[in-house]
Amino acid sequence: MSISANSVEEFNQILKDNKYVIIGFWADWSKPSVQMNQIFDQLPKQYTQIKFLKVEAEKLHEVSLKYNIKSVPSYFFVSNGKPLHSFVGANPSELNLQTINFVSKIAQLDEDSQNNNNNNNGPIDEETMKKLKLQEEENKKKLFQRLESLINQQKVMLFMKGSPDAPQCGFSRKTVEILQKNTFVFGSFDILSDPSVRNGLKEFSNWPTYPQLYINGKLVGGFDIIKEMDAEGELESLKPTA
Repeated sequence: MSISANSVEEFNQILKDNKYVIIGFWADWSKPSVQMNQIFDQLPKQYTQIKFLKVEAEKLHEVSLKYNIKSVPSYFFVSNGKPLHSFVGANPSELNLQTINFVSKIAQLDEDSQNNNNNNNGPIDEETMKKLKLQEEENKKKLFQRLESLINQQKVMLFMKGSPDAPQCGFSRKTVEILQKNTFVFGSFDILSDPSVRNGLKEFSNWPTYPQLYINGKLVGGFDIIKEMDAEGELESLKPTA
């Protein structure tokens, strides 16, 4: 889970005690920033080398002034107390992308620091590059194992934006309506709640858009395919037997 700073002193101490920090500024009156907090809270599970710090912008006004906060949510990627980059807006994909970029950057910073300690300012050696690549492959393997588990969680699984009761896009809503009309019993996963699933599943199944429907562990397709199969009376035949 992420942590919160309740005072300027606590904020400063957290930055002092942690080399790499991602700061998320939010406000309780801003629904997008509150929703982004749910995603922000999940990221520490994947990026354990980073401290994820939430700051309520109006509560810590002095900190908000220091970082020139004009709107929420705003995110700052901090190394040794200094922001390397930032972005503004409720964009889960961008948050995930910027976090990945930050991880790559700090890996380079750590390697440069080690090289400096060894009086060697040259590029990353081949052995280090090999280790980084192996770590990246291992992370990808774990993600794909998780995706396979999610896909097979139920015989019919819909990966969508939002939930069946509260879809967050028109295509997801229409897909749910088609499945319910055909009396499908199905599970669902809100891809907005987990950037790693949202981005990883596109590569895993080689399908670039959402929603995505899986039956018996196999990708059926997105809304256009589901709509066409429904119109031609083919969707009913895919319904799993009890």
